[in-house]
Amino acid sequence: MYDKLPKPLKGADISYVQKGFDFAAAKSYGIRFVIIRAGIATSTDSQLYSHIRGAKAAGIPFGFYWYSYAMNVNDAKSEAAACLSAIKKYKPEYPVFYDMERNQQVNSLDTRTRTDIVKAFCDATKAGGYPCGIYANPSWLLNYLYKDELIGKYDLWLAAWTDDPNDPTNYDFGQSMWQWGVDKIAGMDTDGDLCYVDYPAITKEFYAQHGSKPEPPTPPIKPPTPAVKFSVGDKVRVKSGAKTYNGEPLASFVYDNVYTVMQVGIVGKPDYIVIGVNGQVTAAVKAADLSKVTVSTPTYKVGEKVKVKKGAKTYNGEPLASFVYDNVYTVMQVGIVGKPDYIVIGVNGQVTAAVKAADLIKISS
Repeated sequence: MYDKLPKPLKGADISYVQKGFDFAAAKSYGIRFVIIRAGIATSTDSQLYSHIRGAKAAGIPFGFYWYSYAMNVNDAKSEAAACLSAIKKYKPEYPVFYDMERNQQVNSLDTRTRTDIVKAFCDATKAGGYPCGIYANPSWLLNYLYKDELIGKYDLWLAAWTDDPNDPTNYDFGQSMWQWGVDKIAGMDTDGDLCYVDYPAITKEFYAQHGSKPEPPTPPIKPPTPAVKFSVGDKVRVKSGAKTYNGEPLASFVYDNVYTVMQVGIVGKPDYIVIGVNGQVTAAVKAADLSKVTVSTPTYKVGEKVKVKKGAKTYNGEPLASFVYDNVYTVMQVGIVGKPDYIVIGVNGQVTAAVKAADLIKISS
């Protein structure tokens, strides 16, 4: 499809997993290009713009890839629109590659649909002014796509691991790039790639033919904002537009409520936060998508008069009788070991319930 270089160029592909990637060390190591994950489904990769700034600062040419969740052509067009929106300020020297590899797409779709999904994304991306290609392994090309409809029309980045860049793959689909396995760059694992063609020259010609506008200046690199740390028991809100940790949408009401942090981190994912209400899990979200809420709990003294807020439950989450919300009670006990907000209320010396301090309203005597 293109004239090959005398010697392939060494590259790497990176995503949010390689947060803090050392581009200067990568360049010293011999990396001559990077393919940056721009997003997944319709969400932008959290490290996209940081990686772009790092690559530009080190003078390393870059391209993008977009990880597909599409289950039909309309989904693919939505992913293309999200991709174009995410990268609209940039003119990469390497193409935008579409990465379709999920088991759900294998198990639930036929070859016609999978192939049409790839075409829809690539055609929409090209129409948006960017050269586009596909990322695929031999199994997908031979079993799950009509490869003859794709190879030659779109550039191919072939994933066929030999775990050694000096041990070439036996597969030849006319690929312009080859992902060979895991490389270690400045102590960080990342996928290693070889490129056989002069993409900066190829894409320059593409942009000239498609009337691409000059790229705006890159904004200066800003120091990273310190991450907010959370602990079990913290009260939090979910930022508007945030999704679950795995990129799934949240119900609209989630953004209006206050939640309790129930779990902080899992192996390899320190920003994995589980939130919920009254001991019931609502969702797992990213720490960056939460904001702490200061909940001021009023203090009470034995003998004070109080009412119970509508809808409140007992301290242990049991329902209260409907009449409870209409009466005035006397505080009979304040706190137990480890639970300073544990309040016992009653009438005429008879206990009615133990409730949370936040669920009471003081009554002026």
